[in-house]
Amino acid sequence: MNIIWLINLLLLLTPLNGITVKESQAPAARRLTIYYVDVEGGAATLIVTPAGESILIDTGWPGNDSRDAKRIEAAMKKAGIVAIDHLIITHYHTDHFGGVPELATRVKINQFYDHGPMTSLSEDLKFEQKYKAYLEATKGKSVTLKPGSVINLKRNAGSPPVGFQVLSARGEVISETGMASNPNRQCARAEDRPIDTTDNARSIVFKLRIGNFDFLDTGDLTWNIEKRLVCPVNLVGEIDLYQVGHHGTDTSNNPVLLRSITPTVAIMNNGPRKGGHPDTVRNLQGLPLFADLYQMHRNLGVSPDQNTSEELIANLDEANDRGHMIKVEVNINQREFSVTNERTGATQTYPIK
Repeated sequence: MNIIWLINLLLLLTPLNGITVKESQAPAARRLTIYYVDVEGGAATLIVTPAGESILIDTGWPGNDSRDAKRIEAAMKKAGIVAIDHLIITHYHTDHFGGVPELATRVKINQFYDHGPMTSLSEDLKFEQKYKAYLEATKGKSVTLKPGSVINLKRNAGSPPVGFQVLSARGEVISETGMASNPNRQCARAEDRPIDTTDNARSIVFKLRIGNFDFLDTGDLTWNIEKRLVCPVNLVGEIDLYQVGHHGTDTSNNPVLLRSITPTVAIMNNGPRKGGHPDTVRNLQGLPLFADLYQMHRNLGVSPDQNTSEELIANLDEANDRGHMIKVEVNINQREFSVTNERTGATQTYPIK
């Protein structure tokens, strides 16, 4: 872990005037918690607010004896919830929305959200069949999210409000109106790439905030739209926790985005042979004041030194070593958040900016 963050952590843990107050002496308060479910290179991120409201971002793959739906259920059980209040599908690729029909038969889902109806998808010849199953699960009742859309979440007494705002969807980004007008100096080195015509470029991107803690999830958003989020003006701001875009591929995670959002911690939902590109790992670890990169899986296609540290990898992909989660817990009162690797049981704590 970066030595600067280790020093900050020691300062946070130093007793005031020699007196240590045990957390158990204070009234128990539910914290914002994020569970990264291992869906083998797909995406399924479960967020539970201090008010006990649940948000699931994507549902992983279909099939495999409902493996991903079962793993999401297991995460819900650990979180102490029995239903999904808000299910957000970032885009219509199988590893993100394919698990919806199976999950909908197993748990109650109160509201569905997506980036709007689609009739075809050139990169998926079986899209029509998959989308029909999705519509049957939603009963045709989903909310279309657009740049600037917000989801109003309940506020727990004694906790700050939780804000959820969409920054990009369907290839469009939030308006600069009301945003800071100062040009982003990082943009001088930014470059475009050929236009991405896949549904990745239409991914829903959102920022979640509680107190001073900011979490950014970009789905599978790709290079050029990432640039538009921060150039010529940074419409995102600085981030505490970044869900690494597109499983860590090098067609996403534009360096100008990474330099502009300056995350403290990043979590990559890659698979054993999907995502986790060495360039993305290197670009993240080279950011100023960056603390740690966590990976859902060790990338078996590259050398060990092109992955993050082994203790920060949830699944080492041996035959009996899969399905482990990564858990994030935000303690606003202490101005810190912690990340736990379920495989090792180890927890690291980081200060909120």
